[in-house]
Amino acid sequence: MIESLASSVHILSFADLSGKTLAQILQFSANKEDGLTVCAVIDGAPIPAKDTLLEELAGCTQVRIFNEIQPNPRSVDIMRMYEDPRFASCDVVLGIGGGSTLDSAKALAMLAANGGSLEEYLTNKPKRHITERSKPLVLIPTTAGTGSEVTKVGVYTAETGRKYTLGSPLMTAHAAVLVASLLDTVPPSLCAATGLDALDHALESIWNKNSTPITRTIARQAAIDILETLPKLYKAIKGQSPERRELSQAMLTASTKAGIAFNITGTAAGHAISFVLSEDWHVPHGLACAFTLLEIFDRAAQDETNRTELASIGKHFHPTLSTGQAIAALRGDIATLMQDLGIPTRFADIGVELRDPSVFDRCLDDPKLLNQKPSLSREDLHLIIEAKR
Repeated sequence: MIESLASSVHILSFADLSGKTLAQILQFSANKEDGLTVCAVIDGAPIPAKDTLLEELAGCTQVRIFNEIQPNPRSVDIMRMYEDPRFASCDVVLGIGGGSTLDSAKALAMLAANGGSLEEYLTNKPKRHITERSKPLVLIPTTAGTGSEVTKVGVYTAETGRKYTLGSPLMTAHAAVLVASLLDTVPPSLCAATGLDALDHALESIWNKNSTPITRTIARQAAIDILETLPKLYKAIKGQSPERRELSQAMLTASTKAGIAFNITGTAAGHAISFVLSEDWHVPHGLACAFTLLEIFDRAAQDETNRTELASIGKHFHPTLSTGQAIAALRGDIATLMQDLGIPTRFADIGVELRDPSVFDRCLDDPKLLNQKPSLSREDLHLIIEAKR
């Protein structure tokens, strides 16, 4: 995967993974072979392959389990795990799970090296700053969507209930391990939500003021790979097809590509808006990010650089079309995909009666919204929100 040259994370890929091989990965990451103690951060998702992997790992080295994980991970839960006396003697942090789990593992590894309380690092004016490289950290995703395994950021819910993005190159994992067998039990709904999250990552990296020719190349290919793979994987899961594992591996790779791209550029308006949806109405992250995807697509397509990139993606699937036609066809493809996957696109679909769009004004100073190209005014934001009624 040539895109890995744009990442500081060592990326390893397996159809299946044994505990013995994982132990070796952890030993190399921690630069310690004998007497290794592993802090394993996991969620409660019932994944037999994960349980087997941890059992095998425990036969090779000492493993301590930390599992206080919730969607949109809370700082209070992370601090309880950090203050657990068992954590202090860990040599390496291992995160196995979805985005919330991987972000929690990132926070624990960061705190182990920098100290203090996670709350002190949050808000737009933090009391503390990250100055030290995180404790050795290995991340293994069990969904194909967040890209968290290769990014320098985590998203955390403060005691106030607000979600904040915390980011630093010093938080980046030492290794990301992509294991297709860990996705064997992902249900169709989770495949859809995380897959749209990955697509949004790729597109937001394209229509981003921080984009470069290299990040656009990576994001463009990631978007193509996701659009080719996600519908097939969704159908394979629903139909229990034997092609499922091969498609899961392809989707993991595509999601990681998108993660590499947005790790450099940051995300944009869709993610800023999603935070309000998650904070106020607890909409799952992937669905919240996809909620305004088509409306933001329309505004992004007003920029000439964005048009070139979107047309290139569209022409991959519709090679005979002109630039404008290819962009329109791509939008149609995404709209059809969202419909086929059952992605909500109206407030009524998520059980919300929106009375006042100004509730979304708090994302106007969010750095993610400020990354959007072309930029969005308060009026633009309200038009997007009004279109969802």
